[in-house]
Amino acid sequence: MKIAVLGASGLVGRAMLSQLEQCCWVDELPLLLTSNRSAGTKIDFNNQELVCHAVNEDSFDDIDIALFSAGGDVSKKYAPIAVNAGAVVIDNSSAFRMDSTVPLVIPEINPTASKGIIANPNCSTIQIAMALMPLHKEFGLLEAHITTMQSVSGAGLAAQQELENKSVTELDIIPKIGAPLSDGSFTEEDKVVNELRKIMSLPELGVTCLATRVPVWNGHSAAIRAVFANEVDREKAVKALAMFPGVGVAKSEHDFKTATEVTSKGEVAVGRLRLDSTNKNALLMWVVADNLLKGAALNAVQIAGQIVESGS
Repeated sequence: MKIAVLGASGLVGRAMLSQLEQCCWVDELPLLLTSNRSAGTKIDFNNQELVCHAVNEDSFDDIDIALFSAGGDVSKKYAPIAVNAGAVVIDNSSAFRMDSTVPLVIPEINPTASKGIIANPNCSTIQIAMALMPLHKEFGLLEAHITTMQSVSGAGLAAQQELENKSVTELDIIPKIGAPLSDGSFTEEDKVVNELRKIMSLPELGVTCLATRVPVWNGHSAAIRAVFANEVDREKAVKALAMFPGVGVAKSEHDFKTATEVTSKGEVAVGRLRLDSTNKNALLMWVVADNLLKGAALNAVQIAGQIVESGS
């Protein structure tokens, strides 16, 4: 199985390589692809030093699966080239997520054996959907009102370096991620709203989102108020979450995990799960996950693993 990673020198690309090291179906050394600027970068893979190569139109010859994490413009250019060369592309950018012909996949929720291009969802959308899907199956989800607190690693290595260089007095919470939209939202919020509807196959789902960037090194957090068609029972909610693959849930209403505690772990952690005293059909919860792992690299590699298992 020949794998290529485009954007291999970035935070997500390196996390993808770390996940691939653990996959028994990776039986050849992956091809590491980057921009011209990052070509020549050396990265360890299973105790071997691999060199990154500048991507070009011939890079995907003989590649079976290509993991992309190099930005939307790069994906739009090279994903069709890779597919035409015979590869399955799993793209971490937003370039194809809302394309009706492209699956937007979280393996635990809507697995696929598609060929061509498969989109990896937004990092916050993944952890939110993982928490809401088992509850939807139990109670019937009608609305989700979300505030995200997203770490600087979601903006890349440069953002982490900027945080490292700031003094305590310069730290702040910024209620803006992405470009402004005409309805008063920013693009990150739009991604969560529309991707959640697509992944959960709930096109009429009532979703609101306020996305914020916080001075946290890694790991995204989300506060969620979910409204259901049926009256909720907390014990049933805890059981549904505990049984869902990839999700952990605190037993007590007061228990929770932090972004720091879930860093380097693949689990989506649900805490502060409690009944809404103003609505018998609503739950409140706190959801955290490592945005570089389940929010990006791990989810992409899980998709790749499903493609391998299906024999596509």
